[in-house]
Amino acid sequence: MIELRNVQKSYDGGATLAVADTSVVVERGEFLGLIGASGCGKTTTLKMINRLEEPSSGEILVNGRNVLKQNPELLRRNIGYVFQGIGLFPHRSVAENVAAVPCLLQWEPHKIQTRCEQCMELVGLPFAE
Repeated sequence: MIELRNVQKSYDGGATLAVADTSVVVERGEFLGLIGASGCGKTTTLKMINRLEEPSSGEILVNGRNVLKQNPELLRRNIGYVFQGIGLFPHRSVAENVAAVPCLLQWEPHKIQTRCEQCMELVGLPFAE
């Protein structure tokens, strides 16, 4: 579960408000799409969940634990995040990109393949090694 409680993000000492008083709960197994105009705070909100950005105020909880009280690297290992416009390895297949983190975490090969197949099926992409 991911929960945002009155989350705000401002820059320039509060002069620029990127995310204003946002509260939302995403239950385990639910999907949430953030849509809006360019610059409305979608990416900033996602970055705050995995601590690539820190909120100026409010609370963000992942599985009931405040993200600010967690080790950022350990937190990120349990959160899938695809960077906008960058972050994929262009010389690798889609499946190899999906498998990158499980490989770094030294999962067993059969577990990596099973998880890749699940993820690809989830987004409607055919799995091919």
